[in-house]
Amino acid sequence: MMQSVFNQPAYLLWLVGGMCCLFLNLLVFEPTITALGIAAIITSIAALSLPSVGLQMMLWGILSVALAIVMRGLVPQSSKDLAAPSEAQVSVTIPRGGVGEVTYEGTIWSARSQVSDVAIAVGQTVHVVGRQGNTLIVLPAGFVQDRPV
Repeated sequence: MMQSVFNQPAYLLWLVGGMCCLFLNLLVFEPTITALGIAAIITSIAALSLPSVGLQMMLWGILSVALAIVMRGLVPQSSKDLAAPSEAQVSVTIPRGGVGEVTYEGTIWSARSQVSDVAIAVGQTVHVVGRQGNTLIVLPAGFVQDRPV
């Protein structure tokens, strides 16, 4: 059996590397790390009968890519049904081209109108369309309804 630079059998290095990836995945969940770890463990099993390090690396690379693609497909996609509400109430007038305040999800946020020549009065409902830092970008409710779908 081939000995590595660390004077350990190659299968043991693959096994330790795979276990390290799986342990790291417990701290930071990322499907790609899981794929790398599982591929390394499978490669460690194959290394028992596959003496060439080059072939082991190729096997690990192919398995890593294939498993990463499969694992990415298992991650749930975001659903529009579960999206946070996008409406807010203006609590301090948003002047033309300026910043006001809105109540969004029970919190007061700074807000700026996406249309710079429109002022939005207190009490109006606005739709949150984006965020720049701690400032929400909003549109008056009428603008959103008039947009073609």
